[in-house]
Amino acid sequence: MYVIYADELFLENLIVDYILLIVTSRISGIAARRLRVLAAATLGAVYAMLVTLSGAEFWVSWAFKITVGLLMVTVVFGATRNILRVFLLFFGVSAAFAGAVMASAIVRGESPWAVAVGQVSFGALLLAFGVFYVLFAAVFRAVARHRTRGDIRPLTVTYRGKKAAIQALLDTGNGLHEPVSGLPVAVCSLEAALPLFDGPTAEILRRERDPSRALEELYNAGVYSFLLVPYRAVGVKNGMLLAFRPDGLRLGTRELASLVALSPEGVGEGVGYSAVVGV
Repeated sequence: MYVIYADELFLENLIVDYILLIVTSRISGIAARRLRVLAAATLGAVYAMLVTLSGAEFWVSWAFKITVGLLMVTVVFGATRNILRVFLLFFGVSAAFAGAVMASAIVRGESPWAVAVGQVSFGALLLAFGVFYVLFAAVFRAVARHRTRGDIRPLTVTYRGKKAAIQALLDTGNGLHEPVSGLPVAVCSLEAALPLFDGPTAEILRRERDPSRALEELYNAGVYSFLLVPYRAVGVKNGMLLAFRPDGLRLGTRELASLVALSPEGVGEGVGYSAVVGV
């Protein structure tokens, strides 16, 4: 008889869910804060305990599984317009990992269906993690090379005495300009740009993801170097980005006269760059 210990069950699912959410973040290119990932992974681990220990059939229904999965993804990434796409990606990553666990169980001479009842050994899980990591890293590097084709350059941003070194993708399709001044606008991941800002400014940018409300809070705090930049993209007719005027912006050895817009959802994280600059 196989005995399931609650603490081991919780810890195993916590680790697995944490890694799957991080992988989902990297593939989607949407930045994820570690505390949010930990909170969502904890939710997943608690759900796994309820499913295994309660014996109630409604816990294992597809409707409940989908609800918990959507809630986990929402905790990590927020209720963005891409939430369904991110959820489907998370579902696919989870299925791929489950396949890796089954394969590792077969290699170790265990039942491939042990994962379905929570009886997979720690050794099988460890082997699955190794295989999954190697495959993920190889595929991800290939995707990164395919996407960037060597068009990544170092971007140095200076703001109020602080500097941030950011990898930027040169994109001929990025024609974003600020309509009043006509200045071009580079788009940068919020997480990559946060080291430029002091405590109060960084806290406002972390907390308030709505550009209009963030701008209002920044003005109330006496920070006047920010403005709103309208943009259009696929699926977005009238979007707004919060942008700031850097004291200096250098792409490689070339000085740029450009604004920097902040994207809370990230810009290419995990594929070698965190900013996009028009050329």
